[in-house]
Amino acid sequence: MTVIKKAKNTDVVKIKSLLHQYVQKGIILDRSENEIIEELDRFYIAEKNGIVTGTVSYHDYGSSLKEIRSLVVNEANQKSGTGKLLIKKVISDILTNNSDAKIFTLTYVPEFFKRLNFHVVDKDTLPEKIWKDCNNCDHKDSCGETALVYSRDL
Repeated sequence: MTVIKKAKNTDVVKIKSLLHQYVQKGIILDRSENEIIEELDRFYIAEKNGIVTGTVSYHDYGSSLKEIRSLVVNEANQKSGTGKLLIKKVISDILTNNSDAKIFTLTYVPEFFKRLNFHVVDKDTLPEKIWKDCNNCDHKDSCGETALVYSRDL
């Protein structure tokens, strides 16, 4: 059974290792161990039989805007529902603390997020993201990611 829980200091190296697999493929942005440690309170892990099988985090732009990011599930556990469990947990925690927060993500797999009540938006509607990460990204002029926003109404 997969359990979703807040990450701890002992999970940092495991999170970094999971992320690295997808950084190498150009799917997600790299996160240093220091960045993971600094944002550890916003990282979650999926654990199955004592093994970390997935992770997700969110970036806090303030009470009204949150970005889901760094979602990865190891290859052996993809299509098992682990990603869905991670997303549901992070959304639940965000809305518990900030019920009016706008929650968004940028992804290469928009269909996954659409099944979880996200809808496509123009990236220009997320200027905070553009200034934080996109302007410094190697792919900023040819980005293939899709921006999506979570909808509580679906």
